[in-house]
Amino acid sequence: MLARLGRVGIDATSSWVAALLTLATAIGSVATPGVAGRRVARRVTLLQVFFTGVQGLPIVTATALIIGATFMLQLIVAAPGLPGEVVGQFLVAVVLRELAPLVTVIIVASRSGTAIATELGNMKANREVLGLAAMGIDPGRYIVLPRVIGVMAGVTVLTVYFAVLSLIGSVVVALALGAPSLLAVQHGVAATLSVVDLLLLSVKAGGGGLLVGWLCCHFGLAVRGSSTEVPTMTGRAVIGSVFGCVLYNFAVTVVYYGLSGSLVQ
Repeated sequence: MLARLGRVGIDATSSWVAALLTLATAIGSVATPGVAGRRVARRVTLLQVFFTGVQGLPIVTATALIIGATFMLQLIVAAPGLPGEVVGQFLVAVVLRELAPLVTVIIVASRSGTAIATELGNMKANREVLGLAAMGIDPGRYIVLPRVIGVMAGVTVLTVYFAVLSLIGSVVVALALGAPSLLAVQHGVAATLSVVDLLLLSVKAGGGGLLVGWLCCHFGLAVRGSSTEVPTMTGRAVIGSVFGCVLYNFAVTVVYYGLSGSLVQ
């Protein structure tokens, strides 16, 4: 039993060291000389932003509107006499601070993360990554870094978009049912929302995008040589990035409320 536990610990440590090495290599490639390389990396980054942020708008739009409407409907049904100011506070605390960054990053991981891991896994299985290295092209600069930056930017924009649309969905339900007062809900949202919430959204979205882009690139490049490994590594990439984002969001929330004093009052 001790030998098995030791082996599990060694394998887990080796896996995390390899993942950190993938990220460190990508970040270190920023200092790699070459104007042409920077131009190509910039183009790949913009393509990744387009795929993650622009082409992901339909699913994010539908999900945000439904979640905002459902949350408002549940509040009205569960607590019909709840003041509108309190409803607005709940919208900021639950939908904007928690659901918007978490649901957005899960959507991106399921969509863009799967695409990244599958693409890089096939490139590794077909020896394309080895061919790039043989031609003197840094894989970290050309493959990993643009995708990480593109996913981070796409997730950040989509998170803000999700937050706004979820509020619109909740407002539509409030208007349709007539309770609570829409003016009171708006007052509660305005009184609760602050610049710190925008900073919190940015931290959660940026960190979640970093985890998705980084881990999906790492597991995609972890394919050793057979195309049959690609589905397995893709599954690990998506599951690992989603689980990591859940833990990350929880940690940021604890730190946020700890610093604000809400956890010790």
